[in-house]
Amino acid sequence: MTTRLVKGTAVVSLADGATLGVIDHVYFDPARLAVAGFTFHQRGGLFGVGGGSSGLVDISDVHAFGADAVTVRDVSVIRSELAVDADDRGYLDLETLLNRPVMTDSGTTVGRVAAIEFGDASHALVALDIIGEGSDEHGRVLASEIQTIGPDMIIVADPSAATVSLRAAPRRILRTVDIAPSQRVEQPQPERLRVVGA
Repeated sequence: MTTRLVKGTAVVSLADGATLGVIDHVYFDPARLAVAGFTFHQRGGLFGVGGGSSGLVDISDVHAFGADAVTVRDVSVIRSELAVDADDRGYLDLETLLNRPVMTDSGTTVGRVAAIEFGDASHALVALDIIGEGSDEHGRVLASEIQTIGPDMIIVADPSAATVSLRAAPRRILRTVDIAPSQRVEQPQPERLRVVGA
């Protein structure tokens, strides 16, 4: 089953079977490398007259992440967005990580974030799918290789450069040449072909 935690996914209360709204923002905690929670646009007067207000749900308060909806026990898990300021906690809107540059700690740009992979049960970051600058080549950076997720770019350890390097490797040409009989050196086992320039 594919789990979803993306903008536009329905949020459903198990207590009364009501659709409470749809996800607006998913918040990522760069210190824990995990999803921290999400806000959603509420329908119909749950926190006052009329719809349109936002609520925040901590990831630990989610009952299940299904293919069609995120379910919560009941409305008691919803917090006022005013009570939890994502910026003060250092959380990032998950969407802002997409297309963010990825660079090694030695200053080599590897590419940009094309997709983010999370664990199904934990919602901890597993890996980043990286696409090379000006190419369609993809690479993968494991969460353990990430050193910093900053406001402008993501820094990864140098050893991961080989793992996610998207630059074309120089082509190595292997040529064989036939050694002329006059240039051969007698050896116990004569060889006809010799590798030149591996």
